Amino acid sequence: MPVGACSGALVEGDRRFDIPAHLFGLLGFHVGVWAVQLAPLSAGLGLHPAALGAALTVAAVGGLVTLFAGGTLADRVGRRPVLVTGFAGTGAAFVLMALAWRFATLIPAVLLYGLSVSFVDLGGNTVGSAYEQAYQVTAMTGLHAWFSGGALAGAIGSAAALRAGVGYRGVYLGLAAVMAAGLVTALLAAIPAPPGGSTGGSEGGSPGRGRRARPARAQVWRIPAVLFAIALISVTFFGDGALESFLSSYLQRTLAGGVLLSGIGIGSYHFASLLGRLTATAALRRFGERRVVTAAGLLAATGLLTAVMAPDAAGAIGGLLLVGFAIAPVVPTTLSLAGRSAPGRSGQAVATTTAAGYGSFILSPLTIGLIAQATSLRLALGLLVLTSLAIAGLATRWPASAPPLTRTAARTTRGAAVHHEVANRELA
Repeated sequence: MPVGACSGALVEGDRRFDIPAHLFGLLGFHVGVWAVQLAPLSAGLGLHPAALGAALTVAAVGGLVTLFAGGTLADRVGRRPVLVTGFAGTGAAFVLMALAWRFATLIPAVLLYGLSVSFVDLGGNTVGSAYEQAYQVTAMTGLHAWFSGGALAGAIGSAAALRAGVGYRGVYLGLAAVMAAGLVTALLAAIPAPPGGSTGGSEGGSPGRGRRARPARAQVWRIPAVLFAIALISVTFFGDGALESFLSSYLQRTLAGGVLLSGIGIGSYHFASLLGRLTATAALRRFGERRVVTAAGLLAATGLLTAVMAPDAAGAIGGLLLVGFAIAPVVPTTLSLAGRSAPGRSGQAVATTTAAGYGSFILSPLTIGLIAQATSLRLALGLLVLTSLAIAGLATRWPASAPPLTRTAARTTRGAAVHHEVANRELA
């Protein structure tokens, strides 16, 4: 390939990064809004913690169902159909949430949300994994930094809207419009696809050949590194699900922090996650995945202990800052491990790993809600200290797998990877 063409391909690679970054930013924005909205939604519909936990469990079950098929779908027909379906369904779900007036009418809305948002989640992560493989660069921690930045903006923006009197129903309608913007991106953007024609027939290969050559899904989770990723993601998502579901109620109701302080607290958590992910690449390169993730679990346990023992919302927010910063690299690093450990089947590997996480989401809101109903929300959230310690314990067993991607390695291999990608240009 001529030098000029290779340089142009490198520019194309940088431009391609903008697409998954935009997707992760939108996904994070919705998560920030979602977390702040749960307390006013619960109050507006008169839901007690167990009922809220049950509703969130319905959403998680829906997400688990679509994830089982989503990875194979992404590998066979491409990332674009997965993202289009996800953004369209998630936007429709938020419209239904805005119209819900009691628990029974909320259930169909959260079910559609769970079925759809898992496609957005899966689509974004498989696009990020495809970018890493195509350009041989570390990208997942950076993309998840965009997620954290979007979540920060969503949390603060929605809290300000509620404070201004917009109401949670109006915020849900606004969030539906944001999902419509994601739908436009998914329809029109040039979405990175993994090298080697692993996405199947609709992206340049023969559908029949793709199906015959592709190993069965069961073989993906048998890969030791993928199995390890499943275990670590399951523990991590249990804690994430509990915080996402009950942090707003904890700050507003248990600690009497008010709507605005609750939004600031959730936004601060995501801001700390943003900082953690911005610094994670350098830390991973210097200390390695095992040490970084082990330290993350220990620091997160310290932060959670501080948050649940705090006498007021301000003190709890201090602990949450440490939790957000510490836990930030765990999920992207683990998903990167899963994706690169299954070449040609990264979509299935990421989907299987994420599906395990959604299994924890099924247990997390219901478990924490029931414990909170029987005791207190403070005590229930205190159990997350144990899950953080479990992250640290698992990380000490981090497996040897495909060589981790680093910026140094990228400089020596990126030209060949870009040459391959340009010669086999596939748009999802």
